[in-house]
Amino acid sequence: MDKYNKLLKNSGIFFIANFGSKVLTFLLVRFYTEVLNTSEYGTIDLLNTTASLAFPIVTLCITEAVLRFSLDDIDHRQTIFSNGLLVTVLGNAAFVLLTPLLMRFEIFSNHIWLLYLLTLTNSLFTVTAHFARGIGESKLFAASGLLHTFFQIGLNLLFLLVFSWGVKGYILASILSNVITMLVVMSWGKLWKYIIPIFDAPYLKQMLMYAMPLIPNAAFWWVMQSSDRYVIAYMLSASENGLYSAANKIPTIISTISTIFFQAWQISSVDEAKSEDKANFYSNVFHMLSMLLLCATSFIMVILQPFYHIFVEASYYSGWQCAPFLMCAMIFSCYSSFLGTNYVAMKKTNGVFATTVAGAVVNVVLNLVLTPVMGIYGTALATVAAFFVTWLVRAVDTRQFVKIQYPLGTFIIPTVLVLVQAVLLTAGVKSMLLQLVFLLVLIFVYRDELLRTLQMLLKGGRKIVGRG
Repeated sequence: MDKYNKLLKNSGIFFIANFGSKVLTFLLVRFYTEVLNTSEYGTIDLLNTTASLAFPIVTLCITEAVLRFSLDDIDHRQTIFSNGLLVTVLGNAAFVLLTPLLMRFEIFSNHIWLLYLLTLTNSLFTVTAHFARGIGESKLFAASGLLHTFFQIGLNLLFLLVFSWGVKGYILASILSNVITMLVVMSWGKLWKYIIPIFDAPYLKQMLMYAMPLIPNAAFWWVMQSSDRYVIAYMLSASENGLYSAANKIPTIISTISTIFFQAWQISSVDEAKSEDKANFYSNVFHMLSMLLLCATSFIMVILQPFYHIFVEASYYSGWQCAPFLMCAMIFSCYSSFLGTNYVAMKKTNGVFATTVAGAVVNVVLNLVLTPVMGIYGTALATVAAFFVTWLVRAVDTRQFVKIQYPLGTFIIPTVLVLVQAVLLTAGVKSMLLQLVFLLVLIFVYRDELLRTLQMLLKGGRKIVGRG
């Protein structure tokens, strides 16, 4: 049971530190939709999306290598962190060379240096935070997320509400939050002592051999998660992209659950990579994760329509019907990410890219086909299909590492029920009573597992209180 306790303990640490910050960010969507019009909100989303695409390319995914290598190579941690920072700085410097190309686009020409600074500071902050997690500073890593949210919210209130800086203010708040939080983490964890002025080319080659196969994977993963914004902006409008972006905030509730879990799971998956009981352990954990995701999604769908009136300003309300499909897409994204940790744990990162390509192709094709016909609802449906294909391919491919079980009664049927629930809601069947029936069926199916999970959480909570 030690491995389950360790996973629960790490999940608890990340939950305590991250959940509050995620809730604050989520609740502030109403504020953002009040002070920013749909066009401004869409522009901010495109800038953040572009920075997300640039991140794995300019860093060569070195952040993932920093985390993975620092987990089990204690003797070379100075080399690992120094190499990571070096690659990050050089990659961002090379990014500036794209200025003539990016200046051709109006959205970038007006905010080009903000885009560069956003990418650079996000890269440096991520490398620092990942290294802290890799050397066992889980509490520091978790606290960094809370600090980052605190500074971002405070600066956004100042720049948007007091100074009315609009798009510039939002992006500038993100940049300063990255810098301040990075400096706090560096100082608090005394990470500066791991920085050495020595370039270790052979070790950097090992890190890059691990990291570089993740670059195309990250690019294709970005295609599935974010390319729809460009399709909507090109085929529809920036305002429609603003509606879609606001609806896409609803799945952040689901992603919050998974993100907190995966921060702990990545450590456990590496620890148990060579365990004889790995298949049973992975299956049990995956089953618990899917249960929580499906029940949470079903509950959100029950209250979605009345909640959305409170969640966003009135001019954004028409996009609410995108949310059910986007939540389903997030579920399959979480399934895919869980299986993706198998490649990381076994250091077989080539498989991550190969399994992502299929989903990315599906996403691009369906985006181009469905968006002109169904608008932003077609875009959301294309995203569901893309993540479903990715999960399906990985479910088959990762059986070479571990054979995870997918029971009909406690996995396939509940997943189908949630998909049907989403289809009905998107199609305009707004009966809360019908949605509640779906949720009650899920609770009945998972009654034993939910009871055991509650007992385990209460037991863990009592231990924490006892130590206090």
